[in-house]
Amino acid sequence: MSCPDIHVRWWHSSHGAAHLELLATPAAKVSSQSWTKLTREESNMCEETWRSLTDEEKQSPRIPDDEHEEDNLQVGVSIGKERLFEVDVRSMTMYPVYWKLSGPPINVRRVIWMYDPNRPVDDPLAADLEKAYQAIKPWESSYQDEVAAALQTGPVAYEKLKVPLAHPDGASVFFDDAGSARLLYSSLSTRVSSAIFATIRGRSNSPYPSSPVIYRGYDEAVLRANVPSRPSSVSPPRTSNDILESSDEKRSRRKSMDVRNTSRARDVRGRKSTDYSREDTDGIGFADVYDAKVGEGSSQDVTDLILVVHGIGQGLSTQYEAYNFVYMVNLMRIIARKQAMSPALNSIMRSHNVQFLPVQWRTNLKLDEDESRRRAEDGLDNRFSLADITLKKHIPMIRELSNEVLIDIPYFMSHHQTKMIETVCSQANRTYRLWCARNPSFSTTGRVHVVAHSLGAPLCAHILSSQPTLQPPLTDPLMEIPWNQFLFNVSSLFMIGSPLAVFLHINQVQLIARKGRERTMQSPSDEALDRVGLFGCMAVDSVYNIFQLSDPIAYKLNACVDSARAAELPPIAIPSITGTLLGSFQKGVSKIIDGLFSSAPTQSGTATPKESEEIVFELGGGPDKLQGSRAERRFAALNPHGAIDFYLPGEGGISEYVDMITAHSSYWGDSSLAAFILAEIFARKEDLARTGLGPQLTVEA
Repeated sequence: MSCPDIHVRWWHSSHGAAHLELLATPAAKVSSQSWTKLTREESNMCEETWRSLTDEEKQSPRIPDDEHEEDNLQVGVSIGKERLFEVDVRSMTMYPVYWKLSGPPINVRRVIWMYDPNRPVDDPLAADLEKAYQAIKPWESSYQDEVAAALQTGPVAYEKLKVPLAHPDGASVFFDDAGSARLLYSSLSTRVSSAIFATIRGRSNSPYPSSPVIYRGYDEAVLRANVPSRPSSVSPPRTSNDILESSDEKRSRRKSMDVRNTSRARDVRGRKSTDYSREDTDGIGFADVYDAKVGEGSSQDVTDLILVVHGIGQGLSTQYEAYNFVYMVNLMRIIARKQAMSPALNSIMRSHNVQFLPVQWRTNLKLDEDESRRRAEDGLDNRFSLADITLKKHIPMIRELSNEVLIDIPYFMSHHQTKMIETVCSQANRTYRLWCARNPSFSTTGRVHVVAHSLGAPLCAHILSSQPTLQPPLTDPLMEIPWNQFLFNVSSLFMIGSPLAVFLHINQVQLIARKGRERTMQSPSDEALDRVGLFGCMAVDSVYNIFQLSDPIAYKLNACVDSARAAELPPIAIPSITGTLLGSFQKGVSKIIDGLFSSAPTQSGTATPKESEEIVFELGGGPDKLQGSRAERRFAALNPHGAIDFYLPGEGGISEYVDMITAHSSYWGDSSLAAFILAEIFARKEDLARTGLGPQLTVEA
């Protein structure tokens, strides 16, 4: 008779549960010595992979190091609701696939022996137990007969059935049956209690009823331990309602929504409410429920990958976990998922699935190595750091802000710019390689979009200006490309809080579309250029410059395309998803307070922008020829709206001077921005007008 087959449950360090939940803020610290079980499906996949290893691989585990942070394309066991984490069964670690783990390593255990469904036996003891189990073979009928005979004979007989263990306390084990055993310790109290229970055990099937019971296999522990099992991957409570609900529950609720409620939506910020009934939507109404997703389900279902590139400030993440860029991208993903469940945006996205992934270039930027090498070659061996020249005892908070946040700007304007561009490319390409290694068909069927914040925008602009007009699909994951290029084509570039216009002005170059892209296949030379390497001529289909009006880092880009046209083309308002009636009152108060700080009077009116023919494009290809004046065609070549600048209407703060303190970092949780990005990626020409999610031309900004 062979050894009974059991369900081997895999567990991970409990502090990894918060990472798996993809929280928008750091969770409370949990001991790395406590354990949380993986789901049954994840455990089965880990166990299957473990059993596929050779005996030599099992006995010589891989030593965990930084291999998962480098260009290691090995695919582990995917776990988590969005499959963004993997388990390496050889190193017994769990790790995020696409970014660097902050905090201690997340260890993984293969658990066979358990005290109860929530407490695995420690590894050294568990290994001894399994070794003894395989030697004694308590599943065989002959052993059961021997136990029954020993119970009748007395202590002398069943003492012989104890198996010594390599335990510092001199412990031994007695196997009751094929699924359970008793841990025995050689202390005096244990012997006395065993003797007492031996006289009163009556019909007990164990000669050691007072000794702790352990069970072989998770199912056996659940069945016999009489202890409720905690859920898998327990983590701190989540604050977003859409996280608390499963995707199935959300889809069920969405299907039951009454479309008439949507058509009676309240007017927001003076815009006319839109009738969203089926009759007025060209055959595509909100009652048509699609399976649009943001990061849910298998990664193989993802049609669009959004890489999010950070700007200044990530130096603070080394000291303050809350500044880690991963949390900001998690928040953006959560907000986008919530917006994707709305009937309007769901009807635009249809059955597409999108995933947001961070590009953490700052944590991998190493400037000192090259500097030290150059100095050594010149015989200059005096090394000093930024900390050495900082006045630490005076205004320390401001000094820290300058050193960890603002320092990236002078770095970018120095010879370090090359290294910064190289690092952004390296990290973005690494993420794309890892993604394609797990989703091989994506390089030919999927699209990549980039959201670039702050300084990340000019960095990406330099890269996309150096990019070939079209990159071939990634057929070889190890393919080498120039240091200043992405491996992939970028469909849409969303710049948020961007100072790119300043650097275009400093370099005295302009923004112009790249010939040969989606809308510029047939463009003449006065409309788009085929100039690889010209700063401002980016290999991208659509460009958007999005900002908060009170963001002190953001600049307008329209004038960088055509200054005369920009004078009559104000920034376009992104529809507000969260507008409130209180906003109008707060807005009035804001104007009064801002007027007190303004040294120049504001104009009472603004000229109405020049009417121009609207140019609308079908998703997946532009018209054969753009219409209008040269300036209008140049704008139209850069995105479907014929304008680059878009602003997020504020919610009505007390004053812009107050709002500016947080404006530059407020984009990640902005529902209107998340909805706008998804709508622009997936909208067809009739969708924006049908749903009211399209940007609104305004003279207010």
